[in-house]
Amino acid sequence: MAIWKITDEGPKELPQTELPREKVLEEDLEEWIEKEPIILGEPLLLIGRQVMIPEVKDRLDLLAVDPQGNAVVIELKRGKLNTPVDTQALRYASYISKWGFEDFENQARSYLGKAGDEDFNFNQIYETFCNEAGVEDPPDLNADQRIIIVGSEVKDKLGSVALWLSEHNIDIKVIEVDVFKDDQGILMQPQVVVPLPVGRFTGVGKPKSGPISKLWMTSGREWHLEKRCSPKTREMFLALDGIIADNFEVDGPRWNQKSYVAYRVNNYNWLAVETRPNQLVLLILVGAGKFSRSEVAASLGIEEFDEEGSIGDKLGLPSSVNIRKLTGQTDRIILRLKDDFDIQGNAFIEFLKKAYRAFPK
Repeated sequence: MAIWKITDEGPKELPQTELPREKVLEEDLEEWIEKEPIILGEPLLLIGRQVMIPEVKDRLDLLAVDPQGNAVVIELKRGKLNTPVDTQALRYASYISKWGFEDFENQARSYLGKAGDEDFNFNQIYETFCNEAGVEDPPDLNADQRIIIVGSEVKDKLGSVALWLSEHNIDIKVIEVDVFKDDQGILMQPQVVVPLPVGRFTGVGKPKSGPISKLWMTSGREWHLEKRCSPKTREMFLALDGIIADNFEVDGPRWNQKSYVAYRVNNYNWLAVETRPNQLVLLILVGAGKFSRSEVAASLGIEEFDEEGSIGDKLGLPSSVNIRKLTGQTDRIILRLKDDFDIQGNAFIEFLKKAYRAFPK
């Protein structure tokens, strides 16, 4: 797909070029992704570059973990992606699958230059990363392995193999990189080609089906609104969803989690809504120190949630707010909104707008 630059004379199509022609090496592509892993379209915690795999006496380009605890093998190619790349990545993933927590910790320590640092705490780094990505309870590490292959052109053989692997539940993603050039430099446009892109509206009108135990995967909207919500909290959620659609640029609602519905900004969960029969729990990611618990409580006319209170006191609270520090840069606002809360009131809408502006972009 072309990139258009808007000039005073009107839209101007930027000329497409190739990485080799611009003297861009595989190492350059590695460095770009290392600095900004979000280039690959998702939050990733990098723990290694040119990681030695003793079993095959070879090095994988980049090693990362994702917020679901998966190990992610990232292989990069400057030129056309051809068949050996996939088998190479599969070998790497198979060996990484045998790693335990200490292996990841040692690799991260080496990558971050923390050898000999007794205060180095990889578990804390991993949990902070998961929290910032909207995962409040970090999963076990290396529960599964994924592969991401990045290059400038996917050949039919690789595309066919990767698609077959994806269809057989091997988590593989192939990203094709298009590059363009203008008078200011090189522009890069990554595009996921495997798994095949799916349109936003392909599910509209399809009959809902699937076992109840996995209904959130096959029909998440039905799961959350019909199985988890009561009629009152369903009405609240639909009102909240309408407010978000009318006021904010977000990716969502994303229905495919068992306990919450997510609204994402820049591939991070800005807002996660836990659906429950007697309340909605809103988990909102904001910059550190942007809000105080007492100010939010006063502005919304709700109580402050007391972490030290008894279970009975907590259950008996009306709508309430708590704020937890995640990192030096981020806080999470936790709103427990009972079914009598005025979710369409101006005070709540104005609060959401402030929270959206406070998202740590």
